[in-house]
Amino acid sequence: MNKQTNKNLDLELKKFFFEKAPELLTRASMGWIYTFSYEKDFLIDNFYLKETNQSKKKKNIKYLKKRSFKQNFDLFEKLQSFFSIKEKWKFMKEINTKKNLGVLNDSFENATDKVALQLAKKFLSSNKKLNVLVIGAGCCGLFFANNLKKKLGKLTNILVCDNRIQQPGVREPYSRNWLTNLPKFLFTNKVDKSLTEVFDWFSNGNYIGVTLNMMEILLLQSCKKNDIKFLFKDDPYDDLIKESNVDLLVDATGGKIYECYPSHKEKNILLKIPTNQNNNEYLSFFLKEKNNYHYPFFLDKQIINYQFKIVGIAENLSTVISKYINENNNDNLFYIWVGKLNKELNEVLIIVNIKEPDIEIFYDLLKKRICIKEFEFFDKKTKSRIDNRIVELIKIILNTKTNLDQIYLEPPFSYTPRIKLFYKNLPTYYDKTIIPIGDSYYTGNAKVGNGLGMHLLYIDELTKAMTKCF
Repeated sequence: MNKQTNKNLDLELKKFFFEKAPELLTRASMGWIYTFSYEKDFLIDNFYLKETNQSKKKKNIKYLKKRSFKQNFDLFEKLQSFFSIKEKWKFMKEINTKKNLGVLNDSFENATDKVALQLAKKFLSSNKKLNVLVIGAGCCGLFFANNLKKKLGKLTNILVCDNRIQQPGVREPYSRNWLTNLPKFLFTNKVDKSLTEVFDWFSNGNYIGVTLNMMEILLLQSCKKNDIKFLFKDDPYDDLIKESNVDLLVDATGGKIYECYPSHKEKNILLKIPTNQNNNEYLSFFLKEKNNYHYPFFLDKQIINYQFKIVGIAENLSTVISKYINENNNDNLFYIWVGKLNKELNEVLIIVNIKEPDIEIFYDLLKKRICIKEFEFFDKKTKSRIDNRIVELIKIILNTKTNLDQIYLEPPFSYTPRIKLFYKNLPTYYDKTIIPIGDSYYTGNAKVGNGLGMHLLYIDELTKAMTKCF
């Protein structure tokens, strides 16, 4: 890309980010207010405990041996070959485990790491195109790539990198088997139409229906079909960034590369959020900086709580489950949500809050995703230490589900909101402008809908601003 276009793009991005910053701060605060207002009994005090549990989640990567796979596999064509919606759904649920299809392979699968890196640099070497490096092949990184490619077509080269891998060249499976609450308008005419056609099969009307990991796989395959390249390797991407003609870096890592950002001039910021239409009543949050992000505190208490999910509950079980929850939920221990799939596929999701004394227990019990039936065999003494309402709810589910139901308990996770604030200029890394999207910008709260849906809306607005320069 020539110098003048590059300069125009930097100016447009700076204008966009700083004009949007107040709106993004308001969006982010919706989740903080909800948690403090409705789940304050589950806010934790023990910061050391949080750090300890986070470290437990780290894993050692063991690379698998190289394996063969089908060349030129077309997921969309394969889905068309199934007659019924249930067959299509079954295939999508199993796609992560079908190792011979190459679904999770990058664009340089037959090359060594060294050669793959050289090929990636060559792909981003054009002086006439916008060369974009997206770091993070999750939902926001993939949506950004697909959306920008649809708008700019041959005017841009986009390479998406990820270091969450099974082996060099093969990304680890997309594991977030979570229901989504995403309206179709977020995708219609914004991504390749092959995606929206699949959404139509599974949805109940106005929502995409598919689970989060299905959406990610579909976006990945659609990107590949549209000449977006991928590089999956464990090493940092510094060599690729500093030695190629990258014009723009996009951080879609969920905040994992915080060291790329400068610290903010203001370490502690008082934020007053109006709570009525007259703007004369406020909630006051202190935003405190750590690792180049600002974290919200209310009355010196950090907004952070732990939760786990129960997934895969058939909708026909919802009446019994809802009755129990409604009668035993005075402190908002449970959050129940009915999905947006069509009737024959639809499921219910339950998010369970965890009180501080129980956090370590759940981290020990749910080191990985487990079938709900395994809960029966946990140590009785351990279960007696857990909030009895959780134990009773699981008993009800076990007593009402059928043998065909595949219901799982997911590992605990924390809602630890943070936001990236900028001071005067957009950050750079190796002299390349770097912009955050998705959870790299701010972390949303699924219970108020200020997360993924708003991230996708923002990404579309961002790419529209970028296209003004071309």
